[in-house]
Amino acid sequence: MTLRARPVANRRGRAGWDSGDRRNNLINLGFFLAIGLSLVILVGYAAWSWYDDHFGTAATVNGQVITKDHVRNRLAIEAFRLDYIERRIQTLLAMGRMTSADAQAQIDRLTQVRGQLTGIALERLVDLSLQAKLATDNGVQVDEADVDRQITSEATTSEQRHVWMIEIEPIPNAETGEIGDEEKRTALGRAQRALARLKNGESWEDVARTASDSGLAPQFGDLGWLSVESGYDQPFMEAVFAAELNAPTSVIEGEDEVYRIGRTTELSPEVVDPNFQFEIEEAGILPADYRVAARGDALRLKLSDKVVADMSQPAVQRQVLEIYLPEPNASTLGTEPGVKVRHILYAPKDDANNAEELPAADPAWAAAKAEAEAAQAALKRDPNRFDAMARTDSDEPSARDTGGKQPWYYPTSSVDQAFKSAIFTEGLTPGQLLEPVKSAFGWHVIQFMRPTGDGDTAWLQTLAPTATSDTIFKQLAKDNSEGEEAGDGGDIGWIAKGQLVDQLDTAVFATAIGSNSSVITVTGDGNYLLRVLGEETRTPTAEQISIFEESGFQYWYTAQKEAADITYLLGSAEATG
Repeated sequence: MTLRARPVANRRGRAGWDSGDRRNNLINLGFFLAIGLSLVILVGYAAWSWYDDHFGTAATVNGQVITKDHVRNRLAIEAFRLDYIERRIQTLLAMGRMTSADAQAQIDRLTQVRGQLTGIALERLVDLSLQAKLATDNGVQVDEADVDRQITSEATTSEQRHVWMIEIEPIPNAETGEIGDEEKRTALGRAQRALARLKNGESWEDVARTASDSGLAPQFGDLGWLSVESGYDQPFMEAVFAAELNAPTSVIEGEDEVYRIGRTTELSPEVVDPNFQFEIEEAGILPADYRVAARGDALRLKLSDKVVADMSQPAVQRQVLEIYLPEPNASTLGTEPGVKVRHILYAPKDDANNAEELPAADPAWAAAKAEAEAAQAALKRDPNRFDAMARTDSDEPSARDTGGKQPWYYPTSSVDQAFKSAIFTEGLTPGQLLEPVKSAFGWHVIQFMRPTGDGDTAWLQTLAPTATSDTIFKQLAKDNSEGEEAGDGGDIGWIAKGQLVDQLDTAVFATAIGSNSSVITVTGDGNYLLRVLGEETRTPTAEQISIFEESGFQYWYTAQKEAADITYLLGSAEATG
C-alpha cells in the first residue's frame, strides 16, 4: 500500500506567508511608502529652501545674524535711492541747471555703483549692526525726530545758484619760483582793484574778461549752477551763497590762497519733494523698512559727530619726524634695474629752458661750469649741504620742493643722454658725488643715491639702525625722504590720534619716545620710517580739526571694524573679518 501525503487545501481568506497575493501587497505598500517618503523629502527641502532664502545667514557681526531677507530689503532701498538720484539729475538737466557732460558723468558713476549693489547693501547692513553697538557704547542715541529729519534731507534738493567768478592767482617769484607774502599782497591788490572797478559801475563782463586769471575769463567766469556743497572752494562758496543776487562779494581768500570775487544772478531755492514717501511705497518698499535704513544713516552721522568732537578735545600728541619714500608709479616702474639720484643744475644765464639755444662758446656756459665745480668742491667738504644747496641754488624750479631728488631712472628712460650715461656708470656707490656733467640744460652736480636693489622697504631697514639720534635722523630725512617736510629734516610736527592713516597712527603712538618705528608700508602710498621726539597734551589746531572732520571718523571706524568679529557668507563676499 502506497502512502501519500495529504494535500493541503487552500482556504479562502487564509493566504500563507509565501503567497503571491501577500508579496504583491507588500510590494505595493513599499511603493506607496517610498512615494510618501519622497513627498516628505521634497516638501522638507522646499521648506528648507524657503527658510534659507529668507532667513538664511548672509553675514554675522559679533554673533548678530544678518539674514538674506535683510539683504533683499536693503538692496531694494539702495536701488530706489540710485533711481531717485538719477531722476533728480534728469530733472536738473531738463531745467538747464546741469550740463549734459556733468549729468552723464554722474549717471555713469551711478551705473558703476549699480554693478556692486548687492555687496554695498550687505556692507551697509554690517555697518548698521556694528555702528548700533558702537553708538550705545558711546552714549549716542537716535529718536524718531532724527529719523524724520534724515528722510526729509533725502527728499530735499539743495538751494542752487548761478555762480560767476573773478579769480586772481598769486604769481610765483621769478627768482625763487615760490609764492611768498609779497606775491600774495600783489595778488590781493589786483583783486581789490577789480572789486573797485565793479563798485564804480563797470560791467561784470568787462572786469571778468580783463582782470581774471581763470580759464573761464572769456566766458566772464561763468561757473554755472552750483550748490554750496559743490566741492568748490568752501570759503568762496559760503560767501557767494550769503550775498544778495547780482551783488559782488568782497575779495575772498580761498583755502588754496587764491583770491576770488563772486556773484550770483539766479537762485533756485531749496525744495522738499512732497511725493517722496509715495515713491518709496510705489517701489514696493515698506515705510518701516525705509525708516530702519534712515535710522542707521542718522545714527552714523551722530556717531561721527561724537567721535570728531572727542578727537577735537585736548589730548596727548606726539612730535614726529619721517623719512618717506613714495611707491613707484607703475607707469614709470622699469623692468630693468634703475637708479635714484639727486642733482643741482647750473644753467647758463640761470635759464634751463633756453640753454640749447646758446652757442657752446657763449661765456654763460663757462660760468655755469665754474658754479658747478665750486658747488662740487663745497659738497666734497660737507656732503650734508646737498639738500639745502639744491633748494636754493638749482636752476631746476622743482628743486625748491624736492631738494633735487629725481624719479627712478632706467636705461630706457627718456632723459638727456649725457646725464643718463653718468648716472648709469658701473660701480657707483650710494652717496657718491659724480664729476660735473654737461647736458643740454646746463651743468649738473649729481649725487648717486642708490640702485633699485631690494626695494624701498629694504633701503629704509638699512637706514634705521644708523638713525641713532634726532640729529642723524633729520640728516637722513634731508638726504633720502621725498616728503614735503624733507627740507626741514622730515619734521611733520605734532600728531594727534586720528590725524594720520591707521597704520601710521598706530606706529606713532606705539613707538617709544626717542626711538624709531619699524618700516611701515602703506599700500598705494609708499614706505615710512618714523621717529618720535616727544609727547605733550595739546589742543588740536584748526588744521588738525579740519582733518578730523574730513576723515577722522573713517579712520576711527576702520579700526573698530577690523577688531570686530565679522563673517560674510553671501556670494562673492564670502570671507571672515
